[in-house]
Amino acid sequence: MAAASSNKNNSAKTMTSPWPEAENGPIAFLLDIRDNFESELLREWVEANRPNTASTPAYSFIDLPKGRGTGWLDAVSAHEGAVWMHPLRIAWLPAERTSGRISLRDLFYGRITQPGMLRRRWLAKFRPERIAYVVGDGASLDDMRERFADAETSVAGTELSEFIVNQALIALERSERAVRGARYKVPRILHSEVFANAEFRNLIANIAQQRDRSVHDVKGDAARYLREMAATQTPFTLEMMNGLYRSACRSHHHDEINVDPRQLETVAETIGSRPVVFLISHKSMLDTMALSLVLFDANLPLPLTFGGINLNKPGLGAFARRAGIIFLRRAFQDNEIYKATFRRYIDYLIEKRFSLLWALEGTRSRTGKLLPPRFGLFNYVLESILRTRLYDVTFIPVSVAYDQITEVEDYSIEQRGQKKKPEGITWPLRFLRRGRSRGQIHLRFGEGLTIRELVEPAELEAGIDDQQKQILVPTLAFEVAVRMNAATPITATAIVTLILLASGNRAQNLAEIQALARAGAALIRQRRLEIVGRSNFKDADAVLATLAELHETGIVSYLDEGTERLYTISADQHLNAAYYRNTAIHYFILDAFVEIALLDAASETGTPRETFFARTSALRELFKFEFYLPRRANYRKEIEKRAQDRFADWEGAIRDGDAGMQKAFEEARLLVAHAILRSFVDAYRVAASVLAIAGPDAFDDKNAFLSQCLKSGKQELLQGRVFSAESISKTLYESGWKLAGYRGLLAADQAEARHDFHQELRRINKRLDEILAMTLARADDP
Repeated sequence: MAAASSNKNNSAKTMTSPWPEAENGPIAFLLDIRDNFESELLREWVEANRPNTASTPAYSFIDLPKGRGTGWLDAVSAHEGAVWMHPLRIAWLPAERTSGRISLRDLFYGRITQPGMLRRRWLAKFRPERIAYVVGDGASLDDMRERFADAETSVAGTELSEFIVNQALIALERSERAVRGARYKVPRILHSEVFANAEFRNLIANIAQQRDRSVHDVKGDAARYLREMAATQTPFTLEMMNGLYRSACRSHHHDEINVDPRQLETVAETIGSRPVVFLISHKSMLDTMALSLVLFDANLPLPLTFGGINLNKPGLGAFARRAGIIFLRRAFQDNEIYKATFRRYIDYLIEKRFSLLWALEGTRSRTGKLLPPRFGLFNYVLESILRTRLYDVTFIPVSVAYDQITEVEDYSIEQRGQKKKPEGITWPLRFLRRGRSRGQIHLRFGEGLTIRELVEPAELEAGIDDQQKQILVPTLAFEVAVRMNAATPITATAIVTLILLASGNRAQNLAEIQALARAGAALIRQRRLEIVGRSNFKDADAVLATLAELHETGIVSYLDEGTERLYTISADQHLNAAYYRNTAIHYFILDAFVEIALLDAASETGTPRETFFARTSALRELFKFEFYLPRRANYRKEIEKRAQDRFADWEGAIRDGDAGMQKAFEEARLLVAHAILRSFVDAYRVAASVLAIAGPDAFDDKNAFLSQCLKSGKQELLQGRVFSAESISKTLYESGWKLAGYRGLLAADQAEARHDFHQELRRINKRLDEILAMTLARADDP
């Protein structure tokens, strides 16, 4: 049974007749109804459209059962000859909207999809255009018997009658989406289809045998777990949630979400042809809301989103589940029944082409840059792909960027090591209360990825063992992250905060800021990267507008004591500004490495080219836990390409020593190493000093280490030994802890190695000082 759609008459958008074409045998109209009123409407509609011919076949009406009843099939079989079964349903349409979008007001003016009895009778009489008569493509009873026999291994324990009902409902669901829109794709017969799978039923039986329990009891546990985790969307809750999402996004941001229509068209084509998994960056609570709105407004199916079981509170949990949230327990490795149920549920969703969604990083980034991926859900989805052999499942990265975000101050509080007030279940109210404008939301889709791009076809066909899976999961996650970074647009806010932070406590005038912004934009456009927002830095008003927005949220201070206004990052706002700066720095990390390594190579004698590559490799190892960097196999090639891009005769310059490199740097339009790396190097150096002071003693208390780093960092800031307050960051010190552990510096008797680590960072800081001095000298030129 497939899909088509139809309406009753001219007042209800007529498309086709409910009567099947070229069927001379008996017909059984299978009616999926809520009550007798809908049954009467469908019967009247069929009768009104009966062909006026002498050869009208025998026909009957069968109300589809809501449970597992089988009696209705006897009535179908009673017909003589080959019986054709034709499923019908009524869909109640919302009122027409001039904007094509659904708002919260729609929910309170009868524009809902599941009206009650009185409302339906009123609509049938006064608003017949709101009735859609839905027809699913039919099939003969003999065909359904054959299909049931072919599917016997996957529908074990299912009666033929239940199988036919399920197929009729699937056909009607597809057909109804043609009437309502693809955004309303929802799982309606989840339980029966999940438990109809023979492999799952066998697994349940095996678990019951191993635990000396009855199959009935174990199946009952599995059913309970499925009810707990499964999303059960309805058109009404999808509309209501997206109305809330729209209000939340608009309360602090522009009405329109900025999205690339060409990317959206590609996503639509992908969703229409294969299962999709969306991996989204996580900067704000609004991230998934923004994606939902973009897909909803484009009439695309909404993904089912993984959420923590802690959100499954009375009332809120039921509503969130109907809005598409899959509630997942945080730890279930030791619960074989739960784990088996979850795996089967994922298989079902992928087989039925429901889209999935989760945050790549698992938690919100507190620094603005992309965090390392969490592998948990990747493991389960990859296993499902291999079990179902649906190798075209496409992972689509989604990057959400903001001119500014609401939660940035919360992140800064955490970075300073202070405790943030728990958000609790009332956090949505924060976004629904209208507040200060934070600019626009920008959403971009990255290039999709399938495992066919990572694994040879022969290996897939032969099967992947556990060792290969352990390699494939991080490879897949890393590649998704790289594509997510590549899709991230650069905001005007990121460029302006980068410029202001690079000057530390030194204020700048508009001309200085504008000159650096123009140089940065030229490099960005040369590399065909995207800048969003007020990106015409030749226009002074555009730069002033960005500065004004940052001033309104307290990040930028105006200094009017002199002959012209100066701009600087406010004293307590460096971490907030760094958040926005960090959203774009991944595009310039290799540039920073190149600049430092060129200075090192130029000061060395012997083989400066090899010194250059050795230094860039050392920098890669130093920052491996901080940034997504090219793989080792491609790293040298990428570094050489970046050096050639920035400094055409870089090899000649390093052969000419310090003077040659000085000249090359002076000719460059822009130097970035200090602006990009200073806070990270300062934070690592503080961490290294804490280790060095400890002498030979081991470090086994991470919290004590972080606490000491925060204290030392604050002291060194007061002493002028770190450049700015943005390096006093708990997250950066955590990266320092991770790096120290990787290098073996947390163990006892590592005093010399810790000293060397500290000296390495001091040398890098010296190079950054040189690059800063060159930048300042250029700014001082009249």
